[in-house]
Amino acid sequence: MTMNLPALTATPADAPIEHIRLQYANDGFLLLSGLIDEATSRSASELLLQLPGMDANSAAIAPPDLYNAQRELVEHYARQDEVLLSCFSDAFIDMTGLLVDQIDLHRPNGVQTQNLLTASTAWTQPSPHIDGIPKENRHRTFPGPYQIAFIIYLSDIECRGGGTIGWPGSQHKVRGKAQSDLLQYEYLFDLNKEVPDLDLGEPVELLPKRGDILFFQHLWVHGATFNIRPEPRLAIRPLCSCSACNARWYKRDGWSFWQP
Repeated sequence: MTMNLPALTATPADAPIEHIRLQYANDGFLLLSGLIDEATSRSASELLLQLPGMDANSAAIAPPDLYNAQRELVEHYARQDEVLLSCFSDAFIDMTGLLVDQIDLHRPNGVQTQNLLTASTAWTQPSPHIDGIPKENRHRTFPGPYQIAFIIYLSDIECRGGGTIGWPGSQHKVRGKAQSDLLQYEYLFDLNKEVPDLDLGEPVELLPKRGDILFFQHLWVHGATFNIRPEPRLAIRPLCSCSACNARWYKRDGWSFWQP
């Protein structure tokens, strides 16, 4: 039987900024609470539960939305509902700017949902990976297709309920591996093959509450889990259709993950 991992809950966004920046630099990720107000997160959660397929009727999901039966993952693609876009608050934009030392950030103008229904399979610890790895994208390791990425959770998550698994500080080990042979690991697809064999230390299971936001760095190692709880795990990621974002982490149909 898989043992429970150490649990990690969110750091308040009103913590000293020096502490927040140091934690993000050292660990490679940061789970923060208090950047989305209660009414907005509640309304966004209610909307997600009403979207096609969230009643476990996969036949209701039609392109461009996707259903991954292996993970019981429902993705609604390029949604532009105002209540979802409202999750990208001024506080979220300002915090992103502080973490990447960048001002005058443009706003994301779309959303991709990543909702996990109750899985029929047993919970297992996921394999570690880094993002940006599809071979067809040919994303180079340096500078990488992104400097920072995000997951906004819109439900309270319990142990084995679809919370992200993360390896604190793992980005340092991965960067060292990549720099050991810049030619061999020119592309993220090839570097990712080495990740499971690295000494990454012990992982933690993130247990966010509705409205918490995960910020994570390029090369931070994490794992996508199943949800064995009866309630759906609700989450969104920011998309953008601007030319600058599409030049970095393009997905499809004129949309990319938002990159400040």
